[in-house]
Amino acid sequence: MRYDIQIGGYTLGMLDKVEIHRSVELLADTAVITLPAAQYNAALDVESKLHRGDAVKIRLGYEEEGLKDEFGGYLQRISTDGGSVTLHCEDDIYLFRRGIVNAILRKVTLKTLLEHVVKACGLTLKVEASYSWTYDRFVIVDATGYDVLKKVQEECGADIYISDGVLHVHAPGEKTGEEHYYDMQRNVEKEDLTFHRAEEKKVRVVVKALMPDGTVKETETGSAGGEKVEVKCTTTDEASMKARGELEVRRRSYDGLEGNITTWLIPVCRPGDSASMHDADYPYKDGTYFVKSVTTEFSKDGGKRKIDLGFRLS
Repeated sequence: MRYDIQIGGYTLGMLDKVEIHRSVELLADTAVITLPAAQYNAALDVESKLHRGDAVKIRLGYEEEGLKDEFGGYLQRISTDGGSVTLHCEDDIYLFRRGIVNAILRKVTLKTLLEHVVKACGLTLKVEASYSWTYDRFVIVDATGYDVLKKVQEECGADIYISDGVLHVHAPGEKTGEEHYYDMQRNVEKEDLTFHRAEEKKVRVVVKALMPDGTVKETETGSAGGEKVEVKCTTTDEASMKARGELEVRRRSYDGLEGNITTWLIPVCRPGDSASMHDADYPYKDGTYFVKSVTTEFSKDGGKRKIDLGFRLS
């Protein structure tokens, strides 16, 4: 096992553990780097060398396979509690943690709103937004760019992430990355999975939006008689409300597996990729799933990935 971790102008020469968490359901990917508190009986003085906002790059792998890029971002904070030094890092979403000018935007599409936030944060990212979403009125008061992105993600349920200089906004599963093959008898260390059918998890989603006159507009999606789920929506646009409801149904009701698997560092799997599952003992469970989150751990105990499966793709 090998690692290459660079922070600011320094390369780490010692390491206890690294844990990287990436998810399409959380706005920011994070990395926690744990260092020994002392070297040769001398306390580490990292706070005089490393500072908030320093660039971070983490590469992990095996000697035979070579190092793979696992995380890129910025140092958010340093903690020295519990007998160790812990470096908390955040991906490029960190760049949105700056205050922006107050504004009231009316009849604004999601893409236009995000372009406004990118510019207000002084960034040059392009915006690729395929999600149909229009706000009747969006108010920005004493907020950071991060606050706005978080609010948008919570309200429309979209995947929001930065890749290669582009801020992406898509409905879950609309864009998938690489496909990886997992054989339960070969390259899966352990699993925590259950198989269920859509008829066992029927859902009826009611999307509600508050109209300017104080009344509530509603749209329903899903199966009649299913578990009722209410979703609040800040836009009264019919297409946007329908898309929000369909998204929630897709997330909650499908034939297939639910849970997670634990694998090794190879293959490199990222949120948004697809996982093709095969089990020779139960072939009816075979299928391809959207990967919603991946937690990678690297330490003296080995390298592992915990992969959380989302809805079924095929």
